[in-house]
This record gives sequence, structure tokens and C-alpha cells, in this order.
Amino acid sequence: MIVVAGLAVGAEGPKLVRGSPGTFGLRLGHDRVTVFDTGVGGKDNSEKALYSAHGTDIDSSLVPEPSQGCLPREEAPGMQFFPWLVGLLVTAILGLAASLVVAARRRAAAAVAGERDLRRQVSELKRAGETLSRMAAIVESSDDAIIGKTLDGVITSWNPAAERIYGYSAAEVIGQSVSLLVPPDHPDELRHILEQIRRGERVDHVETIRMRKDGQPIHVSLTVSPIKDATGQITGASTIARDITERKRAEAALRESEDRYRDLVEHSEDLICTHDLEGRLLSVNPAMARLLGYWHQEDLVGRKLSDFLPSNVLSMFDTYLDTVQKERYSQGLMTVLTRDGQERILEYRNSLRTQGLAQPIVRSMAHDVTERARAERALATRIDRIHRLRAVTLELARERDLPALLSLVARRAAALLGAMSGAVYLWDETARLLVAQAYYSLGEWTRGKRLRLGEEIPGIVAERRQGMIVNDYPNSPYASSLFLERASFTAVIAEPMLHHDRLVGVLTVNNEGTWQQFTEEDDDLLGLFAAEAAIEIENARFYAALTDSKRRLEELYELGLAMQEQRSLKAGLDLILKGAQTVLGFDRMNILLATPDGTRLTAVASLGTEEPLEAIAVPVGPEGGGIAKAFLERRDIVWDGAAPVPEEWRLARPYSEIRAFRSRCYAIVPLIVRGTAIGVLGADNRFTRTPISTETLHLLKTFAAQAALTIDDARLYEEVTTHTRPTGSRPGPDPPR
Repeated sequence: MIVVAGLAVGAEGPKLVRGSPGTFGLRLGHDRVTVFDTGVGGKDNSEKALYSAHGTDIDSSLVPEPSQGCLPREEAPGMQFFPWLVGLLVTAILGLAASLVVAARRRAAAAVAGERDLRRQVSELKRAGETLSRMAAIVESSDDAIIGKTLDGVITSWNPAAERIYGYSAAEVIGQSVSLLVPPDHPDELRHILEQIRRGERVDHVETIRMRKDGQPIHVSLTVSPIKDATGQITGASTIARDITERKRAEAALRESEDRYRDLVEHSEDLICTHDLEGRLLSVNPAMARLLGYWHQEDLVGRKLSDFLPSNVLSMFDTYLDTVQKERYSQGLMTVLTRDGQERILEYRNSLRTQGLAQPIVRSMAHDVTERARAERALATRIDRIHRLRAVTLELARERDLPALLSLVARRAAALLGAMSGAVYLWDETARLLVAQAYYSLGEWTRGKRLRLGEEIPGIVAERRQGMIVNDYPNSPYASSLFLERASFTAVIAEPMLHHDRLVGVLTVNNEGTWQQFTEEDDDLLGLFAAEAAIEIENARFYAALTDSKRRLEELYELGLAMQEQRSLKAGLDLILKGAQTVLGFDRMNILLATPDGTRLTAVASLGTEEPLEAIAVPVGPEGGGIAKAFLERRDIVWDGAAPVPEEWRLARPYSEIRAFRSRCYAIVPLIVRGTAIGVLGADNRFTRTPISTETLHLLKTFAAQAALTIDDARLYEEVTTHTRPTGSRPGPDPPR
């Protein structure tokens, strides 16, 4: 295909190629050639014919004659294409001419455009000049120092404000490094700023210090911007510096004043805050935040003061707000709730401030008077309870029956604290156990409950010998499974009952219902009551012991009279043992008498043992242990079982195997007549393991003395009777005395 000025000629024939304005094309028909402009049609793509010629108009001289070796037209079919060849030549010539015309047109248009650009540039330069003039005027009249410098920090321009601020004239600093303005203690500041400028970054409003010519430091606010040339390359930097020294001084003075005020407020133990007319907190000092249980004051700002009021006083808050708005002042007591739910009582003096404020605020200063108020209430409560305690103590003092006293103690302890139930545990020194002896408003299942030291709440109180409060009893590790199953305790308080530092027992008081808990005041009151109860329990025990001692003395006296009536040794021995067991209350008793040669002690009477009398015997010597020692040394041997038996009191084998002698709580008393030991009286509490009290030992010794006389009288009587009775006669009845 051949393209000439927009004409494409190929095998399929010539075609028009559309072009832009100024492009020419050629259309060839069978007998006509047309040259046209393809770009003048505009939007409708119309064509403008520039030249058109019919094939017959072509000069015939250009066509060779047949005589010149060519075939006639009708004889040579190829001649019909000759007009096409001519058209191509014409098209080439016309295309060249058209190109020249277009080029001329373009040069003319460029000249016109150049003139317009020149005029525009002149106009822009004029406007730029005016802008530069205005900018120069601004720079010259600015109150801020405006400094131009290279990327190396060399000063290139210096306005009058810079002269006033820094004290240098333009002539002194232009060409100098801007570092002469930087204080020695800021060595890297200039380098960092210039590095940012080289990166094309702007430095906005950096507050720093610069040095004046006279050496005085000044505070300035710097804005540094990169300067770019027409190609966009960064060639320098422009610095605008504002002297903020006076502002800094004012700020420092204000900060100092604020710091003094803040220090006063922040370190004040007074509770200081402000709130708006809706009660919303605007500021809070640390003391106020700490009181409410918060570490950060910001946690309180924005919250309503009413959020910290108990529900029972919440309705009074609106009254307070009305009062402070109308009267501009309010004072009184206010109860607030801390973060953990504690109530604190504040004594406040609040005033309304409106002057100089867009919105009025309430200034509040308060003191925590909780302890004072509590002390006053506690004192009144304590006085009331002391009066009640005195009345209860007098009631206890009048009761001498121990079981009745214990029931009274349990009942009055619960009533004193307004509780639901109570119990009294007594300490059993022998068994080393606490035993529930009395209860109030509890079932019979409570009686006899035994606890070791450190077991459950009573055991812990007994072990520590100090009071204990458990206000969440169901979840307490000290809770009793028995009480959880059969009672609905929610709170328990317990106090030890001590008498001269000796444990008497433990007093417990119980509550039902989660709403009622025990307090420290309850603990103090119950402690006082427990001390009084311990005294009265010991008095009742002493009274019971005296009564029992009197009874036993009377019985012992009657027994002594009965023994004097006996003349038969066997009957006398049986009477002695039975009477002694009844009066003294021992588990087992044995009477051993010395053989005539004094080498052995042999049982002549036994009570509570199953061994035959002849099997109950020991030698008089070391092998006889404590039994022989009591006989030989004529002294009492008593052991309470608290520790192993001393070695010198131990029986040697095989005597240690005698069951009648096996016990950990025993007493051995010699039987003495006219200064001579005739045997021993042994008594023990093998089964009950009850230690032998001093009083019981005293009664046992008294009884042993009477028994020794009875045995001696019976022996003498039998001896006399044996010598005076005829041989083979039977002994008659005892003569009356």
C-alpha cells in the first residue's frame, strides 16, 4: 500500500485516509482525479475539494502513440491505468505544496503565540514585581524577625525586626553563620533544623532560646521553611522568629502562682473540689480522690457528686443545690460512699462563684469527720451497752447453779448483741477439748459438741486467746459442716473466756440474715461480757466444789463412823472401798497391806478390777516402783498423766503387767498407824482419765488415815478374839460399843 498525503493505494484500489486539519487527500476514480483537504470539515468530517480533473483533460502528448511502439488504446488494455499514474504524480506534487502551506501556517501561528506569551510574561513580571514590593514592605515592617539563609546556615537577609530582636545590624550578620545566635547549650539544634529543611520539611513554631548581641538569652518561637528556585530545587531557608520572652516570663509567673496554689491544694489534707450547678465535679484534689478510693483525680472529674451519696440521703442533694444557688452558701454534714462501699461523713462549707466565669461553679472545702462522728456514736452506744452489761452481770452474779448459769450466759450474750443464737463451750483440761455445755436458740444436737484447739471458730479463738468475727460464715474456711447442715448462720462472733489468763471456755454468738453483720464494737462488748462470764463461771464452779466438798466431808464423816462400828477386817475393807468410791468418785481402788516380814505388799481388797487379790502384789523395793516408794517413804505419789511416768516410779517386770496397776492418772497414799506404815491405798481414774484435784487428794488422805485406823482396830480385834476364843468355838457377833 502507498500513502501519499492521506491517500492509501493498495491492491483493492485507492482509499482516503482521514487526518487532522491541514492534511490533504486524493480520490481517484476511473476517469477523474480529485485533491481535497481532509481537515476542514470540522465535526461533520466534510471534505473540501481543492483540485479535480477529468481523465480526458490530461495532455495527450503525455500518452505515447502506437507508432512509438505502444499498442493502441483499444489494443493495449494496460493503457487504461495511465490516468492513475498521472494522478499519483499530481498528488505527490500537490502534497508537497500542501505541506509547505501547512508549515507556513504553523510558523505564522507560532509567531502569534510567541507574541501572546511575551505579553503574558511581561504582565506576570509586572505582577511579580508588585508582589515582591508588597512582600518586601511586609518583611520590612514585620514585628517578627525574618531571616534568609543558605542550606549551610549562612545569613543572606536580615530585616529590621531581626535587628531589634537580636541587636545585630544587617551589615554585621549577613554572610555570617546563623549559629552565632544559638546558645552553647543547644549545639545540635541548628544542624537538626537544617537537615529537616534539606529534606523539604517545614519546622513549625518551635520554641527555643537564642542569644542577643549583648549576650542576653531570649525566648523565641521559630518557623523555618525551605526556599526553592524556579526548578523546585531547595536553595535555602527562611526563618520567622517571634520574641516570646515576655510571654514566657508571664507564663512562668503564672505557673509559679499556679504551682503555689496547686501545691497548697494538692498537699492539703482538706477535701477540696469544685462542681457545676448540676453537681457535676469539675476539679478534685488528691485528698478528696483518696477519700473516695481513687488514685487518679481524672477518674472523678465529670462524674456527679450524687453518684457518691447513699440512697437514703440522695433525695437531699437537690435541696442542697437549690440552697447553694439561692443563698450562694451552704454548710453542714454530708455522708458519701467510697469506692469500696464505706460510708464517710464530711463536714463541708461550700460557696457559689460567678465573677469572671462564663458558667457559675460551686467551691467546696470539707473535712472528714467520720471518726469523730463514729466516736460520738460509739461512745453513746458503749454507754448504753455498759448499762445493759452491768444489769446482765448482776443477773449472772446471782446465779450459783452452774448449768443454769451457762444457759443464762448463752441467752444474755445473744440478747446483748441483738443476735439470733449463742453457745457456751467449756475447756476440758484433761481431755484438751472444748465441749459445748449450753446453748440458746439451737437444737439439742449442739450439746456435747467437742472441738480441738484450732478446730473451727471456737477452737481457733481458744488457741489464739483472742476474739474473732466472721461475717461471711457460709464461705468461711472455719465453717462447721454440722452448723451449715442444721443452721443458717451468716455471721459468727466468738470471744475467749479467760480467768487469770487461764482458759475457761469460749462464748459464741450467731446471726442469720446477710443484712446483719458484727462490728468491732460488738467484739469489744462481747469481750467485756465474756470476761464477766468467766468470773461468774469460776465462782459457780467454786461454789459447786464447796458444796460438793461439804457433801463429801459429811459423807466421809458418816463413813468414818460406820467404819468404827466394824470389827471384821473383810467387812471393814469392803465398806472402806465402796464408801471411798462413792464419796471420792474414783474409777478403781486397791488396798495393799504389808506382809508380816515387810517384804511384800499384797492386795487385801480391790474395787473395779477383775484380777484375783493374790495376783495383785509387789515387792517392797525398787522393783515395786511408786507403790513401794510410797510405803517406804510414807509419802503420797500422784501422777496426772500429762507426761510419761518417772522411771523411779515404774514397776519392774512382771509386776508392770498387773492390770490393776496400769493407769496414767493415779494416787498412792500410805496407810499409817502411830507413825508406822502398814500398807497403801491406791486410787486411779483409768477410764475417765480425770486428773486428781488437790481437794480430792486431801479427802483421799483423810480417808486413808481413817481407813488405816479401821484396819488396825479390826486386826487387833481379830487377834484378841482369836486368843480368847475356846478352841473349836465359832466367833460370836461383834459386841456393842
